[in-house]
Amino acid sequence: MEFNAQIAFWINVYNALVMHAYLAYGIPHGSLRRLALFHKASYNIGGHIITANAIEQSIFCFRTPRIGRWLETILSTALRKKSGEERQIISSNFGLPYAQPLACFALCTGAFSDPVLKVYTASNVKEELEAAKRDFLQANVVVKKSKKVFLPRVLERFAKEASISSDDLLNWVLENVDKKLHNSIQKCMDGKSKKKPSHCIDWLPYSSRFRYIFSKDLTEKPWWV
Repeated sequence: MEFNAQIAFWINVYNALVMHAYLAYGIPHGSLRRLALFHKASYNIGGHIITANAIEQSIFCFRTPRIGRWLETILSTALRKKSGEERQIISSNFGLPYAQPLACFALCTGAFSDPVLKVYTASNVKEELEAAKRDFLQANVVVKKSKKVFLPRVLERFAKEASISSDDLLNWVLENVDKKLHNSIQKCMDGKSKKKPSHCIDWLPYSSRFRYIFSKDLTEKPWWV
């Protein structure tokens, strides 16, 4: 596959695999069971057993663990260190040539705080990822009383993957939201030290409670039409 086709393929496989896992194993209750779901649910692709974790770490080259409850995050970090050989094999066979931070706004684990579930196409995946990013920010960035900008934890992971510093993050957000939200964030930044925009930031708690939101395109007609 050419590069854009690979990106679209692996996003769609990831989202389908996680949804399939819920259907096969049920909705997990508790951090350990939720973590186990992402390790045991897998597809055989090209003769290799590919899990959701493998897609994140070995194919999309994510350096940070999946967001979740604190125990899940700690255990996920520990497990990453133990799976070096397996990750290397999958990476050498399927890994993308460089990291894809924008996939943070496309991968859906069925959690309340996750992005909307969409199907991505090879011909327009770049534009679709840009749209997914803007839609997610527009729906999840909150400004309260022009004093604090509350950002979703998914954005924190994206910033780490994209190497965007906390002081540069709000300026990046400004470039990706509509005028009304832009002005609200700018007003907050103007009220703080301009040298430290990160002083405006607070983080919304990440909820791993089960929920899927389907894109309008998926609910109106079959995506393959």
